[in-house]
Amino acid sequence: MQTAAGLLSTLGDCIEAVKTHLTTMESAKLDELIKSLPSRTPAGSAQMVMLVLVYREMAARRECCNHTSILPFAPVKRL
Repeated sequence: MQTAAGLLSTLGDCIEAVKTHLTTMESAKLDELIKSLPSRTPAGSAQMVMLVLVYREMAARRECCNHTSILPFAPVKRL
């Protein structure tokens, strides 16, 4: 059990390191990475994990860019 727990902890650390690295990559590089990975991968494989992480990073960037700090203008009704 201790060996499995240690391996899972190391795996979690590696996945966090990859996620952190992906946040520093340019969008063009993320697109290249997606194109270089196989589109059909076995569930649970390293390639599948990488694809999921890249797609999540791209989605997070799209979501971040869709929000603006400018409030929408609402005309005031005059009495």
